[in-house]
Amino acid sequence: MTWRRCASSWCPAQRPGGGPAGPKELSAAVDLALTAGAERPPQGIRQADWDRVLDARRQEATLTLEELCHLGPVLDPAQVLLTIDAVLTRTPQAHQFGEIRTARLMTAGGTRCLSGTGEAFLQTLRVLTLLSVGPGCSLLLLADGARWIRAFFHSMAASVTSTTMIVDWWHARQKCAELGSRICRAHLAKDRFLRQVQRRLWRGDVDGACVFVEAYRPQARNLEKLDELLGYLRARREFLPNYRQRYTLRQYIGSGHTEKLNDLLVARRQKGQGRHWSQETSDALAALRTLLLNDGWARYWEHREVLPLLAS
Repeated sequence: MTWRRCASSWCPAQRPGGGPAGPKELSAAVDLALTAGAERPPQGIRQADWDRVLDARRQEATLTLEELCHLGPVLDPAQVLLTIDAVLTRTPQAHQFGEIRTARLMTAGGTRCLSGTGEAFLQTLRVLTLLSVGPGCSLLLLADGARWIRAFFHSMAASVTSTTMIVDWWHARQKCAELGSRICRAHLAKDRFLRQVQRRLWRGDVDGACVFVEAYRPQARNLEKLDELLGYLRARREFLPNYRQRYTLRQYIGSGHTEKLNDLLVARRQKGQGRHWSQETSDALAALRTLLLNDGWARYWEHREVLPLLAS
């Protein structure tokens, strides 16, 4: 299956965001508030969402009300967005799992998908990324901040002039919630603890979050997990931005499209109850899905042509 290592090609970009969320009455209230120039959000709208809409209205006065209903993250024409993740699959051996790594490169003009295992995946991804990031372009890497992903980012930073990595907000919250359940003694205490930690992280105050967690030590029921949370935050300090500011400016902070990619490439076929796979079979199945998502299925099976890494 060596052909799959080059199974990538640009797919047309899709418009970010969907239709307006919530009932028609809520959408009508938003339209009315925008028309009236209201500074405070209508009832049922979060302040952060309202700030994002108002910022877009100030910057792009030519947007129609309907276009504002589809606001989502905006990728700069000179920016390349790379998302990386890993999916575990069950093997025939009890309590053992295989790992399929996935990646998606996005530009203003299109996307590419990639899957694979181990160092071979990273080598292919490195080449694909360097080919995608042209002169004057910047690279934004969005991931969960795993050690192997951070190592990959630092290797890319040596080759690409402008690089930024962000731990996506969902994974940051999930990690805090997972460890908070082990740190706190009761459900209400956990809710208060997470609210204070996540509030600080949302505005990019990582040092403040660490100070709060450290001060919680006398109340913690599991000091080992508290130290693990502190280690998690400190190791990723440079990758935890001001999420609120980025959200307002319609910049990427989430991993929704990453999780969807994992679902399409691996989970739907391989994560069902009672399903077990060898590493080779799991890798091959993901390769076929990668080929399909990159619009290369017919090209390969009908013409036996391998999709090039560099889009033509």
